[in-house]
Amino acid sequence: DSDGALKQYAFRKTVIRSRVKGVYSEVNRILDGTAEEEIRKKYYGLEPVLHQMKELSQILASRRSQRGSLDLESTEAKILIGEDGRVKDILPRQSGESEGIIEEFMLVANEAAASFGLERELPFLFRIHENPSAEKLEALAELLKVLGLDAAQIKPGVRPSELQKILKAVKGTDMQMLVNSQLLRSMAKARYSEVNKGHFGLVLSKYSHFTSPIRRYPDLVIHRIMSESLKGMDSQEAQRRFGKFVQDAAVHSSAAEQRAMTVERSCEDCYKAEYMTAHLGENYEGIVSGVMERGIFVELPNTVEGMIRISEMPGHFEYDGKIEVKDRDSGRRFRIGDRIRVKVAGADVSSGNVDFVLEESFTGKKNEKSAKKPSA
Repeated sequence: DSDGALKQYAFRKTVIRSRVKGVYSEVNRILDGTAEEEIRKKYYGLEPVLHQMKELSQILASRRSQRGSLDLESTEAKILIGEDGRVKDILPRQSGESEGIIEEFMLVANEAAASFGLERELPFLFRIHENPSAEKLEALAELLKVLGLDAAQIKPGVRPSELQKILKAVKGTDMQMLVNSQLLRSMAKARYSEVNKGHFGLVLSKYSHFTSPIRRYPDLVIHRIMSESLKGMDSQEAQRRFGKFVQDAAVHSSAAEQRAMTVERSCEDCYKAEYMTAHLGENYEGIVSGVMERGIFVELPNTVEGMIRISEMPGHFEYDGKIEVKDRDSGRRFRIGDRIRVKVAGADVSSGNVDFVLEESFTGKKNEKSAKKPSA
């Protein structure tokens, strides 16, 4: 309807006839009015539809925001490989208007697919995201209090809308990255299940993965079951044929997804380390992205992350067990979210590790000059 509520859906076995091979970057230029004549000619007759799609996606995004859906931000890398097979550049991946349109439409399609399975009482694969554990919420609340944020509602049974308020309160501040990353760590991992348990982060009572059967196995599983149902298979027959199958597929798909994510991150780390071998001795400004007893992690604008070892920092720095290290002699401290200048000291391609040292001209921040903290 006009408010973006899903009123009706239909699934059919069909053939898609593409009128144009759409490209995200080209559609983005059409939507912002910067498209060249060649692009406008390619999409001739489709511009009104594209603008209608944009309007609908904005309605859907607004509705999602109103129900408290979490908009956690993270920076993805775009790694450019040269003809020699080596990394020539690393950039933060940009997402435009058209990517947002497709994302909103996919969410609705996935929700409709889950409805299809439930209404027909089919064995099904759901994408579930369970509530955060009490222990992780307690740790998150403690951190937010240290930052001066209101954590009164951060307890078992917390609504996603309360977490979204905190994200909005720190948006655009030095604490944005810190709060986003810590909140993400407090979340349960989304996984696949044959039992519908809803999706906490999206604030949906039913959700599946339906839209990518050519690249994601759970979607293909659902397409197979839905296809048989559309041919006339009843619920009883579906349970006989697919009941055990979806249980196994849920376990297998969740484990395979986790392995794939681990491999992908490891590959990215190796590529980033390879890139930084050509920039040894160069200085950069980054943001402290993590702190631990043996050092602090710094992320550069191009998404490369490296470590400054405490043993190599001038002074006697100690970890507070939460978010910062502090020199007990001078009072200098480095906290997650602080901007910091570093020099590239080393990079190991095989492990994917990058080492930084403090730029000699940078002396850190003193406690008495710490930035004023916003309240949620």
